[in-house]
Amino acid sequence: MEPFLFGEKLEKSDVAVSIIVAAGLAMLVPSFDFSNNVTQGIFWGVLSGFTFAVLSVLNRMHVNKHPFLTITLYQLGFATLFNLPFVILDGVLPSARDILLLLVLGTICTALAHALFIGSLKHIKARSASITTGLEPVYGIIFSFLLMGEVPSLRTLLGGLVILGVVFLPMIRSGQSRPVQ
Repeated sequence: MEPFLFGEKLEKSDVAVSIIVAAGLAMLVPSFDFSNNVTQGIFWGVLSGFTFAVLSVLNRMHVNKHPFLTITLYQLGFATLFNLPFVILDGVLPSARDILLLLVLGTICTALAHALFIGSLKHIKARSASITTGLEPVYGIIFSFLLMGEVPSLRTLLGGLVILGVVFLPMIRSGQSRPVQ
């Protein structure tokens, strides 16, 4: 999206990386039957990734005009207000422990991470910053193993290795042959 919106050159390596990431994700799909829960999860994850890419490009457009903390505040404030009615209508009252965990999750894992991501867009391209978000399925595999004892299949491990390779190869290449974008 960036080359079209910002008039930047479309790099062949970026197209290749996108194709390889798609192949890695396809390797994670256990069956192409939408009634499969894992397939549904990957579908929703890819849709989430697409919307996140759109958001990243929009953030890059605005980060040079507005402070990144202001952008973060507006985005997370809107998300909170949008989701609040659903939480209220659910009727489940969270315990004090749940509220504490939500505060930790909301401030550290969401607000801080999102603010740092938006702030990075002032210095690097959205696609460069977003490549690292490709690690999220790999984190999911690792945490599923560590926290729930779920042993990944060989296909899942291979898909994770493809994603790791695609994420780290540009970082290694940029350090050796060209300045970071």
